[in-house]
Amino acid sequence: MNQFFADQIDQLDLAIDQLAIRDRNFDRFALMLVDNVVELVLHQHAKDKVMWGQAFASNKQPKPEWKTAVAATGRNFDAKVAYARETQIISAAMADSIQYLHSFRNSAYHQGSRHEGILHSLAVFYFKAACALLGAYKPTFFGIYSGDQISHRAVKYLGRPDLFDQKDAFARASGRLSEVADALGENLIEDLQADMLSTIEQADSWLDYISANAPDRPSRDQAVRHCQAWPLSWTEEARAFANANGCKASNLGGYVEWLGHNYNWQVKTDPIASWKRRHSSLKNERGADAALKKYCDFMKQTEAFREALEEYISQLDGYIQEQIDYARGK
Repeated sequence: MNQFFADQIDQLDLAIDQLAIRDRNFDRFALMLVDNVVELVLHQHAKDKVMWGQAFASNKQPKPEWKTAVAATGRNFDAKVAYARETQIISAAMADSIQYLHSFRNSAYHQGSRHEGILHSLAVFYFKAACALLGAYKPTFFGIYSGDQISHRAVKYLGRPDLFDQKDAFARASGRLSEVADALGENLIEDLQADMLSTIEQADSWLDYISANAPDRPSRDQAVRHCQAWPLSWTEEARAFANANGCKASNLGGYVEWLGHNYNWQVKTDPIASWKRRHSSLKNERGADAALKKYCDFMKQTEAFREALEEYISQLDGYIQEQIDYARGK
């Protein structure tokens, strides 16, 4: 167990080096390092339960938590977080934050999402959560083995503890790592609210642009519905809805307009005022976990509409350029 703890401390110290550079690429690397530590500690916590249960089970009727422990030793990250929450080594708020932060790691790694305005603060916040998790994790036993290879990074925090000092040494190391992270600085709530405001202002300007430049000069409410109607119009869902509700449109334009007026849209009218109220709520938030939840909920709940709006802007830009080229005789 000495080796396991030391390896996590080594990796967290490496993450600190990346965070200290304050560059988005190094922040992304740090986020991945921290996420890996969190997953490994969650996995080991569940693995301890399973191994202990196998060795000392007195009957073959498993307790309810046995199933969740076994599930947590698999590949599913959510199952690992759920078991840690169930066994109370992390709070419900921290469990939610870890899942949000893991999703940021996935989008950065698998989709290339940059998250530039918030990435540094996210990574530092995740680092602190990892330190808290590592400090809360209590292994079945501590031991020293002849094959242990403790890196210089780990020795910086651990020293050379003997068998009877390991528990306190690892607790001190987790606390010291967290103190170092504090020195790096993070303004999570400030960065989240700034990024949300930028997102809202972008959508606001796009609605103005559509109203001023689309051929039919739609109102902002009409633009909201139309930008959602266009991508939906090509789907089987839209065709089924139109057939079931008596659509009489004879051309694509009329069909899209009919959908805009009749479909039960996620966003029916100009959402900017309500979005700004959500931003004010986030701006006034004092708890980092609660702020992260408000931010992530907003971004997830508005994602489909924002993507549809951006696609409509792209199509409108193409149309405008086409008209310019036509007027120039191209």
